[in-house]
Amino acid sequence: MLVKSSLARISAAAILAALAVGTVAPHAAASAVSDDPPLDEALVGVEMDENELDDNLPVLGEPEDAIVPDGEPSEKEPDASTQGLQCKPGWFFKITQNRTNTMDVKYHTFVQNKTSRAIDFKFTSKKSGTTEVGGSVSLSGEMKVAVLGAIKAEINVSAKKSWTSEIGIETAGKVPAKSTAYGDYGILKENVYGYKYHRGSACQKSNKQYMTVWAPYREGWRVS
Repeated sequence: MLVKSSLARISAAAILAALAVGTVAPHAAASAVSDDPPLDEALVGVEMDENELDDNLPVLGEPEDAIVPDGEPSEKEPDASTQGLQCKPGWFFKITQNRTNTMDVKYHTFVQNKTSRAIDFKFTSKKSGTTEVGGSVSLSGEMKVAVLGAIKAEINVSAKKSWTSEIGIETAGKVPAKSTAYGDYGILKENVYGYKYHRGSACQKSNKQYMTVWAPYREGWRVS
């Protein structure tokens, strides 16, 4: 598992294996460079404009729409299975699908190698940002606690309520001749689908609402 404190010491190959995803569209180089350099030059570490960032890049290799056994909430009135029971009232979240995880990108850069030989590169994160527990609809503080609890218990114990990315984390590698390498540094989000519901004092469940929710669980480089 990648953690913030160890990212600066692991190899580029390990990072690529852990965070490998599909290629970023090569429009980035054109938007950041006004004049094409001679063919024997290399543009190294050109930073992308912040407006170019896609803050929800898919992370390939993560589970998609994996069905989690689901028990439907009971009706608003207690049924035979809840008669005589007493529960602490509150909001809860039930996961029904584990969806494709995404990266909340905080910094983006690239190396454009126009030479006829491979060159070395080193990327260093220069911007920071925070990703929090959230959902496709607005969540109250109580619901965020319920969402995080469900994700940690059923899907990912590394999930956190809030995660702020670091500055100064490096990764390195080689860019083949006539090629461009793109680097995204950010926070990975565990995305799940399910429903929130309210449990009453008699253990009855009501106010069911389906939504997509997420929680941050890792940060690091994705190089493509």
